[in-house]
Amino acid sequence: MARTKHYASRARDRNRNNATASSTEAAAASPSATPTRRGSSSSQGAREAQQSSNQKKKKSFRYKPGTVALREIRQFQKTTKLLIPAASFIREVRSITHILAPPEITRWTAEALVALQEAAEDYLVGLFSDAMLCAIHARRVTLMRKDFELARRLGGKGRPL
Repeated sequence: MARTKHYASRARDRNRNNATASSTEAAAASPSATPTRRGSSSSQGAREAQQSSNQKKKKSFRYKPGTVALREIRQFQKTTKLLIPAASFIREVRSITHILAPPEITRWTAEALVALQEAAEDYLVGLFSDAMLCAIHARRVTLMRKDFELARRLGGKGRPL
């Protein structure tokens, strides 16, 4: 026979069911009989409810702030896959093409879209790393908009300000 884990709540539920069953049996046996002490059964039920609510409020485990972020950074640094979803990137490229290109240019090859996505992600990763250096230089660990603006200005990347 395999071992199984028995939880305390099951035993308590079983005892509660037995207690309610015995009280209903007593009530059925003598409906006119009144309990000797008023509120004894209600205080017992309140006590059980309080104990069960204390066990339901068990704290879930949480890592310290930044631990999960560092784990994700290590994971993404090990992988070589693209981070931006391909469908949404292609949709955005087509919308920009529709706005800026002449009307006769509407088609893209798959290789061109993949090359464009790799170049865009490489640019963004470089921009993020430069912005993070700017934030660290300012004795901060939080990236802000001014860090990106300074990184773009110093690196000569993107549109001029």
